[in-house]
Amino acid sequence: MSPVTAPSRDSQPNKAAGLPPGTLIPYYGRGEHLKAKHVGTRMVSGRTLESWALGLVPTEASATILDAGCGWGRFTWPLIEEFGVASTKITCADSSLGMLESAAAEAKRRRHRPSFVTADIQALPFPSGRFTGVMANHVLYHLPDISDGVRELARVVNENGWLLATTNSDDISVPVLEFHYAALDELGIAYETEARSPFSMENGGKILGEGFADVDQVYFEDEVRYATAEDFLTSYKTIGRYRNLLARGDIEPDKKQQLPVLVHRQAEQVFRNQGELRSPVRMGAFVCRGPKR
Repeated sequence: MSPVTAPSRDSQPNKAAGLPPGTLIPYYGRGEHLKAKHVGTRMVSGRTLESWALGLVPTEASATILDAGCGWGRFTWPLIEEFGVASTKITCADSSLGMLESAAAEAKRRRHRPSFVTADIQALPFPSGRFTGVMANHVLYHLPDISDGVRELARVVNENGWLLATTNSDDISVPVLEFHYAALDELGIAYETEARSPFSMENGGKILGEGFADVDQVYFEDEVRYATAEDFLTSYKTIGRYRNLLARGDIEPDKKQQLPVLVHRQAEQVFRNQGELRSPVRMGAFVCRGPKR
């Protein structure tokens, strides 16, 4: 397993975290909470976003693949274990050294040997045409300049290769965020209202078209159902908006303690009124070919 390179800071602070510009986003400092969120999400259909998305692209065992913004390895492990790509042919890149350390620990546990590189998607340290396939999954909305990132991704994929980019839809409301912001309002905790995502299923195709001749868009729609309010609360505690809020120094400790209590109370109310708690899922993938040089 190749060692990770020198650390770098995450490129853009999360406004919802309420952190000063240039501050490392706590949620992305390491991968344990992100992993818990992904592993703990169970779709009603039994599908996973990872396997569904990887099924949209050709994944030969000998393919050389870059997982740009790899996180804890959410898409890397099924690429190896379900789709048979040799782990030594995969390069995992992320701007967070802590994330790469989490991914490296996961690779060791699973006995895989991808390479790990600390890198900014907007300035990838690889030669042009280096990879058969490139993945940038649920990451492009973090970039300060997404167009620069797309041009770099197009540069490092070979002329017959592909880019897989997954993201969320803006056209959906989910209970976990509704309950979170309702609790913040009740506690009088200030937060900045979030605008529509800079890279979503609704606007991502146009952006990717700047770097690729062919861009196919496919939606992934499903549902998550929670058995109890406690299960919902466990899921809530893995999301970035909650974890980042805990790192804020401008919020009183007792309000931080009350926040999950209020979220749990809202979930309990839904169970009393409806007998179950459902959360819609709407996201998807872009498959891009024909990189523009």
